[in-house]
Amino acid sequence: MYDARQIASWFVSRAAQTGKRLSIMELLKLTYISHGWHLEMRKVPLFGNKIEAWKRGPVIPDVYNAFRQQGIQISKPLPEYSTEIPPYDGEFLEQIYALYGHLDAFALSDMTHVRNGPWEKASKRGGNYALMTNEEIQAHYEEKRRAAQ
Repeated sequence: MYDARQIASWFVSRAAQTGKRLSIMELLKLTYISHGWHLEMRKVPLFGNKIEAWKRGPVIPDVYNAFRQQGIQISKPLPEYSTEIPPYDGEFLEQIYALYGHLDAFALSDMTHVRNGPWEKASKRGGNYALMTNEEIQAHYEEKRRAAQ
């Protein structure tokens, strides 16, 4: 299991390979979406950091707090978190980036605000900053897989 800041740093580094800078919102959503699909595909969390239901969607506070000091556009990975990921997980992250990395912040945000999704459930249960559970996230991504088949 990784730290979400390492996964986020990987996305920042990967985007930079094509000259792209991620916004803080894009970074948060890509990190969250990768966690959701990891739960669905591998049945274990990608990272152990908490995810909260903020007003504008799922947020990993550790990622937000670590990268926000760079401003709205993130220019570099965190030096204390290696962007070196073993091939098995690196291939998984490449798939996520290929599917979602070209989407803008609002398209990614819309994907995390679906009716009866984990963000909405957590918000209704506990308001802003409510903890989002891996069980609800996994169930949501399993439903997305079923709907796509």
